[in-house]
Order: sequence, then C-alpha cells, then structure tokens
Amino acid sequence: MSLHTFVPLIKANVLHRPSKTIKSPYVADIVLEDGTTALCHTPGLGCSGLVATDRTIYVSKAGPTCKTAYTAQLSESVDAEGTYYIGIHPMVSQHIASKLLHHISTTVEWKSEVKINDHTRLDFVGTASTGKKIYVEVKNAMISHSTNVRAMRRAIFPEGYRKSKTEPISPRAVKHAETLTELVKLPDTESAYLVFIVPRNDCSGGLEINPLDTIYCKAVSEALKAGVRIKVFGLHFSKEGVVTFEKELPFITI
Repeated sequence: MSLHTFVPLIKANVLHRPSKTIKSPYVADIVLEDGTTALCHTPGLGCSGLVATDRTIYVSKAGPTCKTAYTAQLSESVDAEGTYYIGIHPMVSQHIASKLLHHISTTVEWKSEVKINDHTRLDFVGTASTGKKIYVEVKNAMISHSTNVRAMRRAIFPEGYRKSKTEPISPRAVKHAETLTELVKLPDTESAYLVFIVPRNDCSGGLEINPLDTIYCKAVSEALKAGVRIKVFGLHFSKEGVVTFEKELPFITI
C-alpha cells in the first residue's frame, strides 16, 4: 500500500553543499541531467554524506514562495545488491508516521504536535475509550552502518555533528526520551511509544541506538525500564516517488 507519493521527481547531482551562492547549510548547488544548475533546499542538511558533492539525489520542484527552485527528497545509493533510495526529507517521514499509527492502536483518536509542557511537544497523543492517553514520539533514522550485507545492515540513531563527545548528538531527542519516561508512569497513561522511521529498505538488521552517544543511550535505556515501548518501521522509496511500508524492523536492545 502506498503511504505517500511525491510529485514527479527529477534526477540531479550535488555540486556543493552549502551552496556557493547561499552559504546556508540548508541549501545546495545541484546540476540536472540537462546541464541546468539550480539551488536546492536540503531540509535534512547533509544527512551524514547522503547529500554531498557528486552524490546523486532526486528532487521535487519547490513552491513559488521558496528561495530555491528545488527540494531534495531522495538520495541514491549502490551496494553489492543493487541500487536503493533513501528518503532525506524529515517531514516526509513525519507525515508517513501518521499513517502507521494503526500499528499502535486502531481505536484511539489521534492529535498531532501536542504540547506537553512549556518546553516539550510530542508528535502524537491518542485518547483511548477509557480516557487514558497514548503518547508517541517519532524519530527519523536515515543513516546506517557501512556494510555491504543488507541482511546485517542496521540503521543507527542518532547520527550527526556535535561539538564535543561529551554532548548528545540531539539534545531534543534526549528530552523526548526523558519526557516519555515520565509520562508512562502517570496513572492516566495507557502507553508510551518511541517510534523510529527508517526511510530505506536496506537495513534488514534493524535499528540500534548509536553507542557513541552515551547520553542518549542512557535516556532510551531508562525509558525502556520505565515501560516505554519501541517500534521501528522500515520504508521503501522508489525513484518514481512512491513510498510504501516495507516491514517492521527489529530494535537492537541497548
């Protein structure tokens, strides 16, 4: 079943990121197959090398109010088993997550972007017929370990730049894990979930928490001990722009 369909995608190569014209890390210079050069919005930044010089990406035309002509949607990768495509637009994964909530519950009424306190929002909160709450936070895990064997390859979260090894890669992700840990203990909570979207179909080995980020590892470990549940959904992206649900992937216990 199709979960999402892009407007027609256009093949391009990355020339520079950040762009030589606009120094923002969210903008790249690209060249289309017909030789046209253009500015491209890269909402996931460099995606740990998925949007880098000489990488092949697939883009969609941006809206009339955008500062760039195109928006990056997919990154092309090749391994010993062939070519595959990785979704690199975080909001697409977020949108698709809303269509996978039936894997958690088919009876609750869901609301999105729910304010929990002055500092934290969660992606989805459902209200069961009993009045109890189901809390869901979604994370996009687009990066994998380097291995040519898809059956063993794992997605990894979080991954990215940090100033110091003593800091978490994503303080926001840590805060969300801690928030779920507290919420799952409340008497009016039915359950709490940390959901990982893997926007690629080459990670049959599942998903693991980045062991180099000890702060996030601890936060997720404490969440699991408190009763927070984890689900990992693997997706398949085609260069034609169709996104389908591949399968539920294993979570590698910390």
